[in-house]
Amino acid sequence: MAEENKKQPKDYVPLAVKIAKANKDIGVIAKDGNNNFQRYSFQTEAAIKAAVQRVTSENGFSIIPKFEIVEREQQPTKNRGVNNFVYVLGTFTITDGVETLVGAMPGAGADTGEKAVQKACTSAQKYFYKQLFNITDRDEDPDGQDSNPGGGYQRRQPSRKKAAPKKQEAPAKQFTDDELMAYTITDKRGEVKLVQVLAEASLGKADSKATLHELGGESKLAYAQIYKRGLHKKWLNSKPDAQDEALSKAVGNIEQTPEAGA
Repeated sequence: MAEENKKQPKDYVPLAVKIAKANKDIGVIAKDGNNNFQRYSFQTEAAIKAAVQRVTSENGFSIIPKFEIVEREQQPTKNRGVNNFVYVLGTFTITDGVETLVGAMPGAGADTGEKAVQKACTSAQKYFYKQLFNITDRDEDPDGQDSNPGGGYQRRQPSRKKAAPKKQEAPAKQFTDDELMAYTITDKRGEVKLVQVLAEASLGKADSKATLHELGGESKLAYAQIYKRGLHKKWLNSKPDAQDEALSKAVGNIEQTPEAGA
């Protein structure tokens, strides 16, 4: 992150210390959204923004976003329509009025209407917040805080009930290589082969990484088996132009520097 400083007043708390405290204060954010088509849950933009607004306000700093469109493209849909793809680079200025830090995060969005730009900006902002504040959906600390879907926060109470005996789980489904190579999911482009999404992610494509991060259920199992068997590499070798195409759509990387006083 780039850094700018002004003259510090007496008893000033450094911006890096404020961000570190916000990381500690933000707690766990529950997965309050559901993808009914692929049957997985996720943290919504509203829940993340509510948590970030709370900790930035309490710790005396703000985050100002700015977005630049770096690429646009269109692809035909199965219904003879057009799917609009937009790739942006989000720049986020973190300031308390004395010190300033600047970070960046790419984002991608797709829509058959006019919302591709908004979706790309939302993607960049959501994942910047998750990286900056180390946002998770798992509570590894019994004294940690969890957010409810309305954006409020409550402490978990220790359970007095005895743990129920674990049920024996059925063996995970094992796909054949042919089944994995043909396995499809739905992302912002529509229906696409999972092995292709994994191959694109391995080459740094931001929206493909985001798609894999949100997989659940059977799709997540298929993803793990494709990766373990290296089928995404096999797919790349069979597509001579795939690497150049995927790399051309990968947008930026977040710049990181150690926090002052860490």
